[in-house]
Amino acid sequence: MAKKEQNASEKKQKNSAKEKKPGFFSRIGKWFRDLKSECKKIVWPTRKQTANNTLIVVATILVVGVFIWILDAIFNLGITTLITVAA
Repeated sequence: MAKKEQNASEKKQKNSAKEKKPGFFSRIGKWFRDLKSECKKIVWPTRKQTANNTLIVVATILVVGVFIWILDAIFNLGITTLITVAA
């Protein structure tokens, strides 16, 4: 008897929890409000910072490119030497 009453009270709590859940459109509205408040927190870099970061990226790309080019030349020389010796 006590278990039945306990199960009934648990079902009532679950039903009341479902009823308290906000609707679909209110959740969408809350999402857009949160989005707007998060967008206000964005700090954009200055023109000088953007130019500096761009130069760093270009320099890094050039260094990695030269490194790959040198390795390619070394491997090409090694393979050419192996083919010449084997033939």
